[in-house]
Amino acid sequence: MSTLRYADEVKQSSAYKSIAADIERGEFSHAYFICSEDKDAIDTLFALVAMRVYCPDGCGKCAECHKVLMRSKPDVKYLAEGKENFTVAEMTEVTEDAGMTAFEGGRKLYFFKNFENLAEPPQNKLLKTLEEPFEKVHFILSASSTASVLPTVLSRVKQLSLTAFPEESVRQALIKDGVPADRAARGAKLAQGNLTRAREFAVDEDFQRHVGEVTDLLLSLKSSADAYRFLREGIFSKERIERTISMFELVFHCVMSRHLDLPVALAEHKEAIDGIAEMYSLAAVGEASEVLLTCRARLKANCNATNVADYLLLKLVEVKYKCRSSLA
Repeated sequence: MSTLRYADEVKQSSAYKSIAADIERGEFSHAYFICSEDKDAIDTLFALVAMRVYCPDGCGKCAECHKVLMRSKPDVKYLAEGKENFTVAEMTEVTEDAGMTAFEGGRKLYFFKNFENLAEPPQNKLLKTLEEPFEKVHFILSASSTASVLPTVLSRVKQLSLTAFPEESVRQALIKDGVPADRAARGAKLAQGNLTRAREFAVDEDFQRHVGEVTDLLLSLKSSADAYRFLREGIFSKERIERTISMFELVFHCVMSRHLDLPVALAEHKEAIDGIAEMYSLAAVGEASEVLLTCRARLKANCNATNVADYLLLKLVEVKYKCRSSLA
């Protein structure tokens, strides 16, 4: 990692400015918790914070910044990357390491992405270190939500949010990253300020077809029998299911906008969105969004793609009719 994607945009976020100001004042907290679903932005934020800790300006060009960017700084640890089942034993190693003197005699940083995936035992193991922090040792945790994070953990950290980025900033960031202007505009328009999703939508060669597959499915999904039939669709393959869930989220966001008389981002699919809005009430859209969050969590926990798709389709049938019945 020799270059840093989206650095200019993330530097303008309130989360980065808050941490940078703490460092500047000599009040760098022993622990921060950052809430965001934007994984690319979180990666960038982690690197920016590390550079700011070891370089007075966080310049991105000096030897210290270079070590951070290359991930060769021995006192900067990135925990549980690509691993969902972080154990108590592994957390014990982390807390014991935190009590040891830094290799280079300065501060030690521990970055932990997807903290919401941790079970209670390893969270509890970290809690004592958060309650009785070591000098010059800092934990920066991030999660897409606080729902599965222990309240006792949250009470020991400084909580920050990485809020949505302005559409124009997202568009410019994608263009700087080499995305063609027309696709950058599409990604920025549809991503609701999320840099990760913006890039997903922008680089998808078959975006319109993929959206059409999802809207067609929702218009046709009327019973559990339909759900079992759709399980064989290619959009639920192991390679495509994560992108498919993003498309479901996008379509349901448009359906919500339709219910609230707001502009619909997928204007070219207006007829399909109108049809889905007639089938899914505003309450059903809210419950469907929760179902999609659960699907993402199950994928992160290495659940089988077919099982996740089965859960998704059956739950969508359920929430559609449950919410319809509650209004009858």
